[in-house]
Amino acid sequence: MNQKNQDKIKEDIMQYLGLNKLSQDKQDEILAKIGEIILKKIFIETVDKLGETDRAEFEKMLKEGTDADSIEKFLNTKIENYDMIISRIVEEVKNDIKNS
Repeated sequence: MNQKNQDKIKEDIMQYLGLNKLSQDKQDEILAKIGEIILKKIFIETVDKLGETDRAEFEKMLKEGTDADSIEKFLNTKIENYDMIISRIVEEVKNDIKNS
């Protein structure tokens, strides 16, 4: 996920959960935890949706430290509606947090 998308997601989460009222340190701490949850869910779903060959290529890209934009382009070509999957996961996490 590129930086522009990450920033948009962070801002959306902050507004949705009302984090703007907290100190910057607390915002950073909470956003880091939420980001970790989102990334884990994205990784799991991504790996599940890739075929064996594509999964091996994805793992190779991660090991080699391929830049986020290239990885995102790769996943967009290999997984149908990848952007929608990311949006769905973000919404699910936001709702889970707000409702708990």
